[in-house]
Amino acid sequence: MTRRLHAGALLLVPALVAVVPGLLTAEAPAPTAPAVISPPERAVLSSGDFYVICKGDVGGLAVDGESRPWGPFAEPLHVVRVRLTPGTHEVRVGDRKVAVCVAAEGQEAPAGWETYRLHPIEAGGGACGRCHETAQRDGRTEVKGPKPFAACLECHKPAEFEAKHSHPLDPLKHCGSCHAPHGSPRKGLLKAPVKKLCAECHDS
Repeated sequence: MTRRLHAGALLLVPALVAVVPGLLTAEAPAPTAPAVISPPERAVLSSGDFYVICKGDVGGLAVDGESRPWGPFAEPLHVVRVRLTPGTHEVRVGDRKVAVCVAAEGQEAPAGWETYRLHPIEAGGGACGRCHETAQRDGRTEVKGPKPFAACLECHKPAEFEAKHSHPLDPLKHCGSCHAPHGSPRKGLLKAPVKKLCAECHDS
């Protein structure tokens, strides 16, 4: 019986190695795929004072051909606040080019570009901490997941919140279901048209 169990264990090990790569080797975790969270390509912004937010191994940053250092944030996040004058600009993140336009009064935006609304983020090292859990790691800010819904109510008062949404407060606690917190081309930072979002929970 003992020999049969031993033989079975020996047969099981190769199967586990095949199913779970890296089981017997100290493989490093896969790097986070590079992504530009904000601003999006060909966005028309109402203000030139905004954050460039990226995640993953994105490389260096240049704005209009001028190299810029990233802010003191822990990887895989890369963040920096920029201040741009009205007009069209090129934000280069690694090999990726992101064209943006800062709106100017009386000046038309390039054809086919969308006005993009950004959630206000105050300047300073603690700005992300208004909405995210954060921690300090080796002198850098580590940005984690969003804070509980109560953090939203510090700026959006409950009574005003219910009135504006025409909806009881409790089911709305998952803001990310309907809103894009880092920005959207739609009013209210909505992810999609209102009727489409409502239809995800309501029949009519």
